[in-house]
Amino acid sequence: MALHPLLRTPQDRTEAIGGVIRCLGGLIPGIRNELYPVISSFGMPIFFSLERAAAPYFGIKAYGVHMNGYVDRNGEKFLWIGKRSDSKPTFPGMLDHLVAGGLPHGITCYDNLLKECEEEAGIPSSISHTAIPVGAVSYMDIDGYRYKRDVLFCYDLRLPEGFVPVNQDGEVDSFKLIPVAQVANIIRRTEFFKPNCALVIIDFLFRHGCISPDSRGYLELLQSLRSGDCS
Repeated sequence: MALHPLLRTPQDRTEAIGGVIRCLGGLIPGIRNELYPVISSFGMPIFFSLERAAAPYFGIKAYGVHMNGYVDRNGEKFLWIGKRSDSKPTFPGMLDHLVAGGLPHGITCYDNLLKECEEEAGIPSSISHTAIPVGAVSYMDIDGYRYKRDVLFCYDLRLPEGFVPVNQDGEVDSFKLIPVAQVANIIRRTEFFKPNCALVIIDFLFRHGCISPDSRGYLELLQSLRSGDCS
């Protein structure tokens, strides 16, 4: 596969591929008019930008920020869990992180996280700026014509016990503060969580010592979590 020689600049290529997306019309659901950068690996020069909803249909690697918001109460950890709006084009009504979002073209991970914190949970920058970057996880998923390759930058935010998140953009139906052990049990026994969110929460469970080396399948689960391509 090669880029056409007449398409000399990223803008030229973005416009050309944009025309293809418009021609495809309703074949690609959930068009957001939000561009993702097409790059060989994170931080590398951009080839062109592509409509976010179309990325899986072209096998384009995409990046996102996912944040676990937690509260320490009497030595026990609780996670704020969101329930996605039933009107969301993807995974409606499923459980989600406190804050998560794709990484569009032209914004840093940090700035995107602050923006998503405000939009999704009403978290002011005076609190969200204390979020700690804790690594990344990646995954691949093939579903029909969709080849999804994502790298998720993970953050932890310890929230004041009295803080209650309030959604601002209509994408979250409700929030609930749930003990970490109960969250782990939901992931273990059900498919209520949006799948990529489950990965980031499992990473949280490992890092916070909520999964013990004596647990059955510990090393296999850890290896599968760490074996992805985070380029």
